[in-house]
Amino acid sequence: MLADMFPRDIPVVLGSRSPRRLELLQACLQPGQLQILPPASPDEPEFEGLKADLQINQHLLEIAGLKHRSVCELVARESRFAASRPPVIVVADTTVVAGLCDGLRQVLGQPDSSAWQAEVRQWFDCWLSGRTHEVRTAVRVSCGSVVREQIVTAAVTFTDVSSEALAWYLSTGESLGKAGGYAIQGLAAAFVKRLEGSLTTVIGLPLLEALQLMRVVAEAADAGRG
Repeated sequence: MLADMFPRDIPVVLGSRSPRRLELLQACLQPGQLQILPPASPDEPEFEGLKADLQINQHLLEIAGLKHRSVCELVARESRFAASRPPVIVVADTTVVAGLCDGLRQVLGQPDSSAWQAEVRQWFDCWLSGRTHEVRTAVRVSCGSVVREQIVTAAVTFTDVSSEALAWYLSTGESLGKAGGYAIQGLAAAFVKRLEGSLTTVIGLPLLEALQLMRVVAEAADAGRG
């Protein structure tokens, strides 16, 4: 069971504003073991101009690193976290990466709030409908000075989405605030033809990999104190 992958006596801090990430991680921990401490700022660097896989992955890790640094600073100011037993800190960042015909990539972040319907419609028409795209989630986990990070990728294939179906989906408003303009755990599940990889990666926190990293950093931190 996933709930047995991580010790029950170690406090965990999730650095995220995402209710989905909270639900996923909370289901694997004991009541009261998980605390939420989002990064100080919700703003994140854009992927503008990045088209190569290496560039995109490096930037994704940088964003997770910025979130992690902010949460670590907040934890250090909180008296509730004992210095003798530092918590395991978990942050993540997710983006959608579509392929172009020239072999380069197109990153689909969160749609612009001022013109999101037109933007998401374009994304579906050009890169999502009837095609396969990747969802990449970077996870950064630490305990004290021990830090580990990993990018986990899933491939999602959408069925051909008709203009009527897309108009219905846009009318729900579900695209707002979602990487790629859709939520696979929501109504967009109707468009999924195939998923290769973990559903939790697409939702925003690859649960198996995150729990493995959490255990690794906790054990390494304990060994360092021994």
